[in-house]
Amino acid sequence: MKLTDEQIHRICAAILTRWKGKGLIRPKAPDDAIVARMAAELRKDIQREEDLDREAGELLDLHLRKAGSPEANTRILFQKIKERLAAERGIVL
Repeated sequence: MKLTDEQIHRICAAILTRWKGKGLIRPKAPDDAIVARMAAELRKDIQREEDLDREAGELLDLHLRKAGSPEANTRILFQKIKERLAAERGIVL
């Protein structure tokens, strides 16, 4: 599911509101600036995962071509490859 910029902004604004409401943070910057920074980080994280998915898919295709095994469960192999790449790069899934 692809999130729009508006959805990302609303998610970040809701998170910030909850954090402030629970007293978890006391911001020193305006809410708009904080939400913008949160949204930028979330977009970067989404892009990193999309890149990871693409690379895992490429490795899976390469593996399947080499193995020639049509009975392999591609979803499980894809997830294993993705987890390994994420661990190597320090990405939390």
